[in-house]
Amino acid sequence: MTATACDGGPPEAIGRKERVLYVALGASDAFGVGAEPVGNGYVYRIRDALDREVRRVDLINLGIPGAEADRIGDSARVLLESGARPDIVTLWTGANDVIAGRPAADFESDLDNLLARLRGDSGAFVVVANIPDLTQLPRFRARPEPKVTRERVRTFNDAIARQAKRHDVPATDLYAQPVERDLVSDIDGFHPSNEGHARIARHFLDVMLPALGFGPVRGANQRPMRAAGRD
Repeated sequence: MTATACDGGPPEAIGRKERVLYVALGASDAFGVGAEPVGNGYVYRIRDALDREVRRVDLINLGIPGAEADRIGDSARVLLESGARPDIVTLWTGANDVIAGRPAADFESDLDNLLARLRGDSGAFVVVANIPDLTQLPRFRARPEPKVTRERVRTFNDAIARQAKRHDVPATDLYAQPVERDLVSDIDGFHPSNEGHARIARHFLDVMLPALGFGPVRGANQRPMRAAGRD
């Protein structure tokens, strides 16, 4: 696995490189939980789609089950200190912070620091996703939790939107997608199923590929992604 330096130019310049380093930051969903096998997770689907457009895509998957934004930031810091310089980064974080009851202000500070590090130290093309409506996942419909409310999810998503704008990072809006049962894992009613992971990948790619100078996902079903979960 070879780390390649991003040249700091426009995102579409990445698509002209012979070798690209893609780093995925997140929690259990990035790791692939809910997919069977985990290689069907959204991160690997993104890697495969990019690999069809770029001559070679190396992947470092830093998905950490149960991780909150501060721990995800620590993993990114360690990676960058090792000398790796990602060209492309996907970041999906926040739901674990909501579930854990963390203050939105603490989460936003962690996200600010993380995006500043990624953009400043590596110059990577970063795409973030916001948090879907966790209250509509089967797990929380069956057993509501006082810390998991629509108001808190919206407050965290406002923080994600502010920081994405501040750091000039495009975002995919998972909150806008209705949650339906068929895209959630039957095992826990929480993580995405294989089809759920496919939908998440397509939503990321809908943002990523045009920015990188490519067209839509080949053969993509354009139905909206309808479920997502976090660990």
